[in-house]
Amino acid sequence: MSPIRAIRLDVDGTLTDLELPAGGGLSAALRPVVEGWVEIAHYARPDGTHRLSVAVNEEGIALGLPENLYATSLVNAIRLDRLGYCLRGPVVLLGALDGARLHTDVPEVLRGGLPPIIDALKPRYTRVTS
Repeated sequence: MSPIRAIRLDVDGTLTDLELPAGGGLSAALRPVVEGWVEIAHYARPDGTHRLSVAVNEEGIALGLPENLYATSLVNAIRLDRLGYCLRGPVVLLGALDGARLHTDVPEVLRGGLPPIIDALKPRYTRVTS
């Protein structure tokens, strides 16, 4: 099974490419990246397109992890609606589930488009988190 090409999105907007094991070893590999127990949420447009999975620390609020405004904005844009909460701590972006219920690579269109989006948001969010 090929590794999954994922992206870590830190609270300061830093993007890091990751290769993670597909299948059963994914949660264990994500634990040190999200700095705790892993929760994976699945988001999409209302019509089911533009699907993305997001791994977070499931205790992010309880642990007082900082808000990840970049990841929250990305998910809001995908959903075409605002989340009722803010994602916290480092977030790992994964592709959606495939027919075998395994996560896939982050779509190339997002992988290529994400750096300029993050750069455009930095002036706005740097003021908020400073």
